[in-house]
Amino acid sequence: LARLYRARHGREARLFREDFCSTAALATAWALRDPANRAWAVDLDPEPLAWARKHRLPHVREAAKRVTLVRGDVRRVRRPLAHVTCALNFSWWVFHERADLLAYLRAARASLAAGGILVLNAFGGGKAERPLVERTRKRAGNGPDGEPVPAFTYVWEQKRFEPIGRRLLAHIHFELRDGTKLPKAFTYDWRMYTLPELRDAALETGFRDFEVWSEGWDAEARTH
Repeated sequence: LARLYRARHGREARLFREDFCSTAALATAWALRDPANRAWAVDLDPEPLAWARKHRLPHVREAAKRVTLVRGDVRRVRRPLAHVTCALNFSWWVFHERADLLAYLRAARASLAAGGILVLNAFGGGKAERPLVERTRKRAGNGPDGEPVPAFTYVWEQKRFEPIGRRLLAHIHFELRDGTKLPKAFTYDWRMYTLPELRDAALETGFRDFEVWSEGWDAEARTH
């Protein structure tokens, strides 16, 4: 995100906003990058914000003073105006109605400084529009507060996809090596917007440009 802004403007982005921030991991990372950086982290749910306040911010030393946690609706215009705002982890798919997505995009645009950038991510394609289960093993490590986290298996389950409304129901489960299981630790009820839908909504709400950046793009496959 910092490189993208620098490439466009020839200067550093300093003011960052993380929408749908959960435990404010990105906002905290932004503040840690440079003493001149400031970040705001916005979420409607008080529980993850409280977790960040207790388990994350106390362990980043003076950078914590440059992170502001905000409990609120991301569809509200915010100040100060940000150089870069992001809504990642497919969080904006919580808006099932296009009118709500438009309201968010208008507020996000009004909350950007001149030349500011809004970054959202998405996934899609035929394989994403069907039930599936993906299992990923994670090594033991430490949490943001230094507490040890044992090795575990991360299970992503796409339970159901409804093509007319493009509604996706998905769960995250955790399995520990001692046999402990945490079923449905997280549940997502999303509308899987397509990129053309997002582009049209962004341009309709006043954004002047729309770019698609792809991870693992296969140029040869694209031509077939």
